[in-house]
Amino acid sequence: MTVKVHPMPSMPLLGDPPPWNEAAPPPPPEQVGRSVLGNAVNLYGARPANALVIGGVHGDESEAIFLAHLLLSAGCPAPIIPCLNPDGALLRQRWNRNNVDLNRNLPTPDWQPEALNPRYPPGAAPASEPETRALLAALERVKPSTVLSLHSYKESFIEIERPEAELSGALNAAVKEYAQAAGIERRQSIGYPTPGALGAHGRDNGLLVLTYELERGASHGELQPLLQPLLKLIAALEAERFRG
Repeated sequence: MTVKVHPMPSMPLLGDPPPWNEAAPPPPPEQVGRSVLGNAVNLYGARPANALVIGGVHGDESEAIFLAHLLLSAGCPAPIIPCLNPDGALLRQRWNRNNVDLNRNLPTPDWQPEALNPRYPPGAAPASEPETRALLAALERVKPSTVLSLHSYKESFIEIERPEAELSGALNAAVKEYAQAAGIERRQSIGYPTPGALGAHGRDNGLLVLTYELERGASHGELQPLLQPLLKLIAALEAERFRG
């Protein structure tokens, strides 16, 4: 039996670029906010851009945080927040320190105060959480047209809550090329309601949101081959401004 190594065994890697990075360290980040516990939410490569990459919305999805750090160390072609939820990552839990699911806390037309499932508490009000406000600040700083949000799930796929007809040929081709390289599907829905999520916020604000679900429990070795194809996808997202 093959034993998988936990993809993020050392939590201190979450806040800063990994110490094992052999390349030159990235420029100092721009702090776009602080967590409930006062940990910095950092935006690397802060500038106006067509794309923004986010990792660590859910603190227990360490696969996404690790891949975000790989992107950062390799010179991500778009601004990136490697870990939006540092408290959740340090506590090894999905939610932030206030036990709110940050991907149900965004100001969207479908936000609702009652959780549809105990796993997805939306918070007291839209954008009630400092980490959510940090994400909104990053969106205002970068003004992207496309957001790539890294997560993990029981199976891997890319979710784009828009039909192919709303994307250009070049963007559809870039997504298709990556999906083939990674051996995953492109889907239009995760299959259940997600009020207050980034996808709904994107639809309401003209943003193209790609939610990339990595396989939960994927090891370092399984994530490494995704790096170069994903850098190519991000470069394509950065090269063309989505008109939604």
